Amino acid sequence: MRRAMVASALVIAVAATTGACGGGAAGTDGGGKEIEVLYGLDPARPHLQNMLKKAKTQFEAAHKGLTIKLTAVQGTTEDYYTKLALLNRSPDSAPEVYLHDTFQVNADVAAGKLAPLDDYLKSWPDWTAQYPDSVKHAARGLDGKTYGVPISTDTRGLWYSKDIFAKAGLTVPWQPKTWADVLAAARAIKQKVPDVIPFNMYSTKPLGEAATMQGFEMLLYGTPGGTLYDDAQKKWVASSKGITDSLGFVNTIYREDLGPKKADAFNPKLGDKVSLEWFPSGKLGIALDGNWLAGAWMSSTKPWAQWTEKVGWTPMPTQNGEAPGAVSLSGGWAMAMSAYAEDKKDAFDFIALATNKDNTLLYSIGSGDLAPRKDVAADPKYSGSNPSVKFWTDLASVTHYRPAYEVYPKVSAEVQKAMEAVTSGSKAPEQAAKEYAETLPAVVGGPDKVVSGS
Repeated sequence: MRRAMVASALVIAVAATTGACGGGAAGTDGGGKEIEVLYGLDPARPHLQNMLKKAKTQFEAAHKGLTIKLTAVQGTTEDYYTKLALLNRSPDSAPEVYLHDTFQVNADVAAGKLAPLDDYLKSWPDWTAQYPDSVKHAARGLDGKTYGVPISTDTRGLWYSKDIFAKAGLTVPWQPKTWADVLAAARAIKQKVPDVIPFNMYSTKPLGEAATMQGFEMLLYGTPGGTLYDDAQKKWVASSKGITDSLGFVNTIYREDLGPKKADAFNPKLGDKVSLEWFPSGKLGIALDGNWLAGAWMSSTKPWAQWTEKVGWTPMPTQNGEAPGAVSLSGGWAMAMSAYAEDKKDAFDFIALATNKDNTLLYSIGSGDLAPRKDVAADPKYSGSNPSVKFWTDLASVTHYRPAYEVYPKVSAEVQKAMEAVTSGSKAPEQAAKEYAETLPAVVGGPDKVVSGS
């Protein structure tokens, strides 16, 4: 669902169709009113739609006279962000409830778009019993209030083709210790298996947050002291060796023809090519990506039954093997409520039902996401459905989170601009890093908000 992210846009919007937006049923008798549930649909990955159809049936049975209308919208994650921003411009069009990428929570809190859920969560037993503190934190605002119920969490690392590694003379299982090891494997694939793509990462603006998070931050947070935001000084890092070196890695991939063709690198559907085409057809050696690829192979309209035999998974190493030796980034999605919603109790009831154990289990198995609920994570149906799930879950021990600040989306856009310039070859890493440093102060609120790192 991503994400993180490269899968299709996912939004759940509840909008009363009688009168002003958010005017759904007051109470449980419904009054003959209709709640529209708007969601992003990737036809190849129907797990979200399956969960929503189940939740619709359950909700309507418990709220007589209140109808749930499911409306599917197709598009990428970036299309969703744009659509949601347009809807949120006015109380008359704003959805009551929507699935929110957690990196945007604080921006919408600051803009007054989200309603805190704390008053409802304190009387919902599942919140206390089933959600770990680390998961709860994902949808928590800087004011300490909670603005969503997580429906997924995730980690990132490296996937690789065992068959291509065998042809390239590379050892399986693969355990790279440094960036140099990763590049060496990609170069070996290019030399020995020239008809495949050695390495894929997301690095252009059409890929949006996938480029920032799965690409740049997976590199930066593996460099010595690498970070976008200095927590001690409470300032954004405008320049550092880690920033330049991370752009240098991207430059190496594309200047040495270790990555996909430029047309593919700029394709907003690149994630689908990776999961649904290139890996199953034996055309991709290594991918820097997320745990959800397994979900595409298990539950999409193009299932790949052989994936557990054909691909391997391993952590992304730190730059030079620095402790802890590996790096990951985590994010996820949460079901949030609009500040404009008039009937917040009904809206929260839908959130609670859609994220109960059975519905979350259905979603988590289908999506390949890491389960946010303890009872789902412990269910044999979940753990037994995906042999890679323990590996991806254990990466939480080395994971990082994006800086949870209002201006982060704007910072992310500048990161994407720098990556794209390096990908296309229009700028060298040093020049792209310099321009990022020069632009950042205006983006984050002034020169007093930035610092130069080591």
